[in-house]
Amino acid sequence: MNKALLFAFISAMLIACSESGTDNNSSVTGDVQAILAGLDPTVDPESTTYRSLDNRALDLEVFAGKKIFVNFWATWCAPCIEEIPSINRAADMLAAEDYVFLFASDEDIDTISLFLDERGFDGNFIKLNPFFAAYGISAVPSTILVDESGEIVQSWLGAYEWDSPEMIAEIRDASNP
Repeated sequence: MNKALLFAFISAMLIACSESGTDNNSSVTGDVQAILAGLDPTVDPESTTYRSLDNRALDLEVFAGKKIFVNFWATWCAPCIEEIPSINRAADMLAAEDYVFLFASDEDIDTISLFLDERGFDGNFIKLNPFFAAYGISAVPSTILVDESGEIVQSWLGAYEWDSPEMIAEIRDASNP
């Protein structure tokens, strides 16, 4: 993925977090969980952009050939929490179309894992190394869509109802120019 493009996109993010409710009904993409579970435990997790919640090094290249939806979120962000179920429903709706949906937080793995256990959320949650600010992310939620060749093709600032017909169409249109 073009890191300069990623940094340029992320530095433009300025949407602030506000309060709202939550819905805990979501699902997990089994193929992604299998990939995350199969990551090489001998690679230093600090050497990559992301890591799995079992502290294994992760780069988006493991999903080469797929469309990758990455939502940047935080456990303290009410809009982030509110949109998790709709992102999981969108993931289910687009599962047959080679999309991978990931939730990336810069908080420590214990904080993310405790939050997920307490809230009962399912999904493909990962940790961003080291902090959002290091990548120019100034506010959450923010989301990017990466195409099959590793290029960012769309970005969204703020929270959305990702499973709405309009957003599903926007995701599809962005990844199929």
